Amino acid sequence: MSDVPAFVQLLQEGMQKYGWLFPSSRISNTRLKLYEEAEALFSEITGVEESVLFSSGFVAGRSALSLLEGEIMSAPDSHPAILHETSFGADRAQWTSFVTDYANSSPTPISITSDSVNPLNPGIYDFGFLQKIRRQVTVLIDDSHGIGVTGKDGAGTASLVPSDTPARLLFSYSLSKAFGIAGGVAGGTKEFAEQLRNTSGYCAATPPLPAQMYAFLRGQEIYSEQRQKLYENVRFFSECIRGIPGILFDFPFPVFVLPPWADAALLQDQGVLISSFAYPDPRGPKLNRIVVNALHVPSDLEYAAESLWKLFKNAN
Repeated sequence: MSDVPAFVQLLQEGMQKYGWLFPSSRISNTRLKLYEEAEALFSEITGVEESVLFSSGFVAGRSALSLLEGEIMSAPDSHPAILHETSFGADRAQWTSFVTDYANSSPTPISITSDSVNPLNPGIYDFGFLQKIRRQVTVLIDDSHGIGVTGKDGAGTASLVPSDTPARLLFSYSLSKAFGIAGGVAGGTKEFAEQLRNTSGYCAATPPLPAQMYAFLRGQEIYSEQRQKLYENVRFFSECIRGIPGILFDFPFPVFVLPPWADAALLQDQGVLISSFAYPDPRGPKLNRIVVNALHVPSDLEYAAESLWKLFKNAN
């Protein structure tokens, strides 16, 4: 978004109107209606009753997590923003089975936390198991890697989770992924939103940059255009690498996880810079990924694919 001229123009307009930042608490006597307008738009996008802006997705997730009651059951490999001290099950399938059985049999309140997608082993998670839970549970989903890309018109996981379930659905997400701006959001019921506004993450932190919120509010058509370009690029690149074994991806998620032979240094020697670092644990093994974005043009993607073909042939 930072390289789209029309969006940059909106940012400049926002800076002229609101300044560089808003160095105050959201509970100050001086407030910007702009933030409430942005929160209303996020609620409209995701279909929740109310949304609350935070300084980052991590703060939004931790603030939401702090309000959960009862036993908290985190999915394996959940992001630290929503990860409770303990998680259950060795893999996703075991976890969903265990959580379903336990929630239906336990008399105590149950809260469930999970990411919406797996950015490390690309896949959009299926929350169909919630339909098998017969009692009300609270479900907090971190949609940082899904919002803006997955779901209907980029609505994220909120548009994909089954609606015919007694679960109370809550969402938190970063704005720095698909939306390309700083900040985070947590949303759900009106009651939950009111509780979020009493957390230290909301009261004591500087809110997102107002110029970026201004651009977001007025740039929805630009986002839609860029989203379609992204989808086209993901489709095109997936065709370019068709036949290369070991590359993992799940359309429309724009992340392609590479096999061990696709060494980041060798690709950089060919002029292809990929995402290569240990995440979310900096002590873990490096994860090599090609992340496609809306600014890539066909020649970029063709060149990256040709470089991967060369490495694959050399390795075999």
